[in-house]
Amino acid sequence: MKYLKTILLLSGFLLFFACDQINNPLKEKQEGTCGDETQPVPIRKILVEDYTGHRCPNCPAASEILEEIKNDYCDHVIPLAVHVGFFALPTEPDFPEDFRTETGTTLDEVYGISAKGLPAGMINRTEFNGNTVLGKDTWRAAVDAVYDINPEVNIIIESSYNQEENSVSVNITAEFLGDIQEAVNLGLYVTEDSIVAPQQVENTYNPEYVHRYMLKKGINGAFGEKILNSAKKGDTFEKQFTFYPDTEWNLNRLTLIAFVSRNSTDEILQAESEPLNLSN
Repeated sequence: MKYLKTILLLSGFLLFFACDQINNPLKEKQEGTCGDETQPVPIRKILVEDYTGHRCPNCPAASEILEEIKNDYCDHVIPLAVHVGFFALPTEPDFPEDFRTETGTTLDEVYGISAKGLPAGMINRTEFNGNTVLGKDTWRAAVDAVYDINPEVNIIIESSYNQEENSVSVNITAEFLGDIQEAVNLGLYVTEDSIVAPQQVENTYNPEYVHRYMLKKGINGAFGEKILNSAKKGDTFEKQFTFYPDTEWNLNRLTLIAFVSRNSTDEILQAESEPLNLSN
């Protein structure tokens, strides 16, 4: 019996350290699945903002980290790339595109992001270790700190495209899962994925770099608009938007990101994303 106990203790010891070495702790055992299936539904969605520029040589490394986080946390993470500051300035002939946006510039100025140096990011615009603007090596820990907190809001996005008018109609429903004793905002962004354009990658110029999750427009500003002064569990709020995509946007690669945030601090309580629906 003593021998058996020793074996069991040794097995448990080895199992503990074997589990401790797993790089992707949210991966499920079943191949092809991802995320943590023990989490309640709806799950918390986390907006991970990657502030970048096509002339920033170290920014592609941050983009890779964001992609790894997205792969590991799956639907918990909503990625967003925002081109800002000096490194996003267009220059001829190598970097002719201007990927800056009014929304991105506002966020950059309010948080002083590019002044702190790129790449940089924010996780739900929430402080982590005393900072809201975070270096790329801190993003994963910041995501891990909030992903399993039950969400206060569930967001549903429905969209349709009118080809004749080149207009997009969006209906957003916010379902409150708990009492909110303060004013909240609702924001809507448009992103475009897989834009092929030049990027400086360390010491190499890559003319066919694939830019992902790129912010194209904030439909109702950088921080959205106040929708409620408070809410009770079970309350719902609906808001309709209409916008007109720019002609150079690839409609098949557009995604809508909606978020509900605290009006006082801009901390994001919940986010959601859906590809633009072109079937209507």
